[in-house]
Amino acid sequence: MPITPLHFGPAAVVKAIAPRHFSFTMFVFTNIVIDVEPLFFMATGDWPIHRFFHTYLGATIAAVACFFAGRPVCAWAIRLWNSRLSEAQARWLRVEPRIEALPAAAGALIGGWSHVLLDSLMHSDMEPLAPFVAGSGMTNLVSIDQLQLFCALAGALGVAVMLVVAVLRRK
Repeated sequence: MPITPLHFGPAAVVKAIAPRHFSFTMFVFTNIVIDVEPLFFMATGDWPIHRFFHTYLGATIAAVACFFAGRPVCAWAIRLWNSRLSEAQARWLRVEPRIEALPAAAGALIGGWSHVLLDSLMHSDMEPLAPFVAGSGMTNLVSIDQLQLFCALAGALGVAVMLVVAVLRRK
């Protein structure tokens, strides 16, 4: 799922459950950074396309790098988002641009690890436990349609919960 928004569905549930302890923006940033790897190998026609950063070790290293590099990038993106909102939209959709360390770390780590997990269920070239264990054994545990449906439903559920919370807070 190179840079697919479907990875973001389960993160919406985490954000709905623990909004102050999880940075959705850092989650997204980490997922995008990790998917630069298969995009590069697809562009060069070099197989396998899922390599080091699609292992738990590689994703952890990517998450740590994203924690440091991503906080200012994500804060900038949030400020840009906020600047484009009308006054009425801002009441509902404005996001605090400051990303604290704990939510940033949680977003980056959960982003990296969930990325490897979801891709392990979908891609045959994944070796999530490399260099310690070869292969995956997880491909096709669920169908691609089931996996995508799960991610989409998780996203819808997460957004619905966040909207209900926002409506209740406005009262």
